[in-house]
Amino acid sequence: MIEKGYSSDNKENWIKAYDPNNQNKEEAFKIVIQEKMVWNLIEKDKEYFAMYSKKGDNPSVLENIQY
Repeated sequence: MIEKGYSSDNKENWIKAYDPNNQNKEEAFKIVIQEKMVWNLIEKDKEYFAMYSKKGDNPSVLENIQY
């Protein structure tokens, strides 16, 4: 994970991440985190194993994350 943030109305928390095995930092993409507690625990510049879902043109949504 290389970046984390939230929307101006604080309703959407997100991270930007990439697959270090197949991508580089320039290919990072946004993953929405629905649980604020989970978002609070994620640290910048750490590697995680994550599963996410993507529907259409909507941002990816985090389903599971492990350190």
